[in-house]
Amino acid sequence: MLKRVSIQNFKSLKDVTLDLQKVNLLIGPNNSGKTNFLKALEYFEFGVLQDDVIAERQSRNLRFKRLAGFLSIGLTFQKQDEELTFLREFIFSDPSVTVNIKSSQVITKNGIEITRNDQGYPDTAFLRRQLSSLSIYRPDPNKLTQPGPVGIRAETVNADASNLVGFLDKMLGNQFRKSVFNRIESDLHTCVPEFDEINIDDASPTKELKELFPSNSFKRLGLTNSKQGTTYWADELSEGTLYFLALLCIINQPNPPKLLLLEEPEKGIHPRRIREVMDFIFRLAEEKDVQIIMTTHNEHVLDDFSTRPEAVFVFDKDEEGATYIRNLQTDIIEPTNQRNRELGLDEIDLTTNLSENWLYGLLGGVPSIS
Repeated sequence: MLKRVSIQNFKSLKDVTLDLQKVNLLIGPNNSGKTNFLKALEYFEFGVLQDDVIAERQSRNLRFKRLAGFLSIGLTFQKQDEELTFLREFIFSDPSVTVNIKSSQVITKNGIEITRNDQGYPDTAFLRRQLSSLSIYRPDPNKLTQPGPVGIRAETVNADASNLVGFLDKMLGNQFRKSVFNRIESDLHTCVPEFDEINIDDASPTKELKELFPSNSFKRLGLTNSKQGTTYWADELSEGTLYFLALLCIINQPNPPKLLLLEEPEKGIHPRRIREVMDFIFRLAEEKDVQIIMTTHNEHVLDDFSTRPEAVFVFDKDEEGATYIRNLQTDIIEPTNQRNRELGLDEIDLTTNLSENWLYGLLGGVPSIS
């Protein structure tokens, strides 16, 4: 499990460190740095998993011209009883031309610096397994209601899950991937008991889709209730159910992420179904051994963390536009109670009405009033 992330000089993240839990929630106003944090993890993954990272990044260094000359991202993992620390540090001698990778110890061909610890010497294979298929997922249930192209090499799920029909069709039609389809179908029935079958059937595409994929055939997605003998097609299903299905496909894809980045999982979900989505996310983390980092602007999502404030991180910006991050438990609740005790006042329970306290500005992480 990823225990600690330290980032220096990545966009608004000048110098931040987060000690992570199994499921983590990032809250704060728009443009406070939450997405930058997720993108930094994506950047680390790209550098680790691509042999040609230096050449690939040479043409993209313009976006780092505002930096102070270097970018550093460090990750600490918990592997059984030992901690493994990995560091990537980039020195930008000429941001438009070259990237040099600095190391004081050992560098592999992919530019990974591995720091020794008391328990041993970690290898790059561990890091690759942890970060495989890492990307920021924003499943969009609305994109699943339309027919999708099939016959494409859809071995992975798109970040917005827009290729779910093609992905499921590929899994169903490949004898080596049929077990993936069966797992998704079984997990769906466990989470949404009224459906026990996933159906993919021929369908006519819209004019726009046909223009985008002129040589492909199209199919539509449906879920079946065998007891009723009824199939509900995607445009008849709730957004929450489609979101569940998208998450299951992400987790069960042939190269599933060990670290799942979700941006605003409440988007497109009816408020009454947010609790179901959150319950499902927590269940995924435990049953599939997946670590999750997600962002939100929704008070109902935050309330689901009232019993785990140590997993909530509050993002704000200082006067110079740099992001600073506070942990709800260690940086807000505990210091507040300590001050109250010193003043002879009662402790304040900030978690009972967590979302209200957030909206009232007692926790920070809210837009400033101009």
